[in-house]
Amino acid sequence: MRFRQVHLDFHTSEAIPDIGARFDKKQFQEMLKLGRVNSITLFSKCHHGWAYHPSEANEMHPGLSFDLLGAMIEAAHEIDVKTPVYLSAGFDEKLARRHPEWLIRDEHDQTEVKGFMQPGYHRFCFNSPYLDVLLAQIAEVVSRYDLDGLFLDIVGVRKCYCQNCVASIRK
Repeated sequence: MRFRQVHLDFHTSEAIPDIGARFDKKQFQEMLKLGRVNSITLFSKCHHGWAYHPSEANEMHPGLSFDLLGAMIEAAHEIDVKTPVYLSAGFDEKLARRHPEWLIRDEHDQTEVKGFMQPGYHRFCFNSPYLDVLLAQIAEVVSRYDLDGLFLDIVGVRKCYCQNCVASIRK
């Protein structure tokens, strides 16, 4: 990885319209040059769960109408800026609402964030079918894009008492 790196933090709710609608390749390149950026981490998927590119393994952000990830990689590579790609691995609020049974649970069968009416992100258990979904998202982005690395966020060993973990222990 090169020395002057920027992490373009890009967590965008589905309630935000017109994502990247004013993206301008030349302006993006000029800002990277002005900042003397050698490497910029770009987003495939954020904590909200949406892809910033067309996807078969996920769903593209509903407020996005083009391949923003691809456009940013192309623009950066044209000026010799590296582009590691970010995927939120442990958080995916879109899927958490659809599959709360895949979330990490404490010994009282509670998630870290109590319900979906409280602020916060819900952490996934990788000992659940979520892992297959995540692996498909990873395979898709590394096979479709000329990325210069992969940043998987929100990973690590966690205590979990979800039914998948309890079944594994009992087995």
